This record gives sequence, C-alpha cells and structure tokens, in this order.
Amino acid sequence: MASTINVDKIAEATSGSGVHIPGHVIQAQTFQGYNGDGTHTTLAVSSTTFGATAAAVTITPKYSSSKILVTFHGQGFYQDGVVANAVKMALYKNVSGGSFAAVSGLPSGQVSRHIAYFNASTASSLFQCSFQHLDSPATTNALIYKIYVARLGGSGAATILANPDDSFSITAMEIAQ
Repeated sequence: MASTINVDKIAEATSGSGVHIPGHVIQAQTFQGYNGDGTHTTLAVSSTTFGATAAAVTITPKYSSSKILVTFHGQGFYQDGVVANAVKMALYKNVSGGSFAAVSGLPSGQVSRHIAYFNASTASSLFQCSFQHLDSPATTNALIYKIYVARLGGSGAATILANPDDSFSITAMEIAQ
C-alpha cells in the first residue's frame, strides 16, 4: 500500500537552516543586459585567446553538496564572413574573489566552438546561442560565472551583441542534492 502525504506548507525545523529537499531549486540568481543599456556594448574579439565579457552572474551556495545549473542565452553573434572563422564561447568561474578559470568538465571551459561558422567568405549572418552547464563547485563561498569569447580561427573578428538591441541573460540556480 502506498502512502500519501498532503501538506499546504513546508517550514524549516530550525530557523535559518532552510529546507533541504534533493532536486529542488534552493535559489536562483540572474543577470540580464542588452547592447545600449548604458553598460553593455558590442564586443568584437580579434584574438583566438578567450577574453571576458560583461555577462556574469554571482551566486553563493547554501550547501557545499549543491550543484549549480548555469544557463545562458545571447543574441548578436556574428563573424566577419571570413572562411573558417567563428565565435567560440567558454564559461569561466571565480571562487571567493580569486582568478577566473575555465569551468572544469568542459574542454578549456568551452560550451561552443562554431557559432556563426561559414565555409564561404561572402556569407555573414547574426546568430543566437544558448547553453546549460551543471557544475559541482563543492563550496559555500561566493561564485561568479562569466562568459568568455574568442575567434575560432582564420582572420577578422568574433562579435557578440552586434546590434543596438541584442540582449543576453545568464542564470545560476542552486540545486539541492
């Protein structure tokens, strides 16, 4: 015989401890911006070395066993119509104010290598890009997740937020384990 529990409200037993139910979202932090909001502008990167963007989100996990689900969506990914060029994007992390480093579990932190890739030099177009990454930071210290971009190869530049109203959002959700 199966049992059923019906409740209207779940409250923490000890004040300030929170309710820890594996699989539920403990907290969510998000940051949104757009080209023209006074803070964010078109970013063109002519290097194949990753450079930081302003797309970042900060979260301080309540439990060291939690996972952090990072999601990103951005518009205005563009490259100069150069053969074999594209935008590549990576997710970097800063723990407790330290240096930013590529998130582990991804090759060099890369979440995508071929945004706006073309085989013809006469082609150019704008693209959108989205990703999710589940991180296991094993800390209760403040974390900053930041988007880095670079040019894949060839020449020219890799650009994000190419138009005045292109936007992005980055969200970090703490998931109880």
